[in-house]
Amino acid sequence: MGEISLNTHYLSTNRGIIKILQIIAGFIICSLLCSQWYGGRSCFGEGRLGFSSGLNFVCVIVNIVLFILNFLNIRAWGLERIYTVICTILFLIASILIVWFVIEVNSSRGWLIASAVLIIVQFFLFLWDLKILQGESPN
Repeated sequence: MGEISLNTHYLSTNRGIIKILQIIAGFIICSLLCSQWYGGRSCFGEGRLGFSSGLNFVCVIVNIVLFILNFLNIRAWGLERIYTVICTILFLIASILIVWFVIEVNSSRGWLIASAVLIIVQFFLFLWDLKILQGESPN
């Protein structure tokens, strides 16, 4: 492990931009899902919404930590690859669950539809990040 220094170039790479977009989308999803009360339950109450909300909450925290580590030029490629594979699969499941919830409750509420769209966007951002980590896409 080399010395710790600021890696300002990281902000202009595809991975840096993806990580920033994941953090921003994550905060928006948190605010959309957790701003509603769901008849006395929190954003972690109903199973499908709780899974999507909880997954997003944990991933926002981990993404912030990974962003700081990469910005400080501390590389953890193996850990990031495993994390990205797991999150890609879990966000695919979360996308299916939240779309199922929207269809089942026949919801025309904009915040719920926006949350579903952003969770699908998160899935594609993690998929793109995975392709970069595997060398299938340029950084």
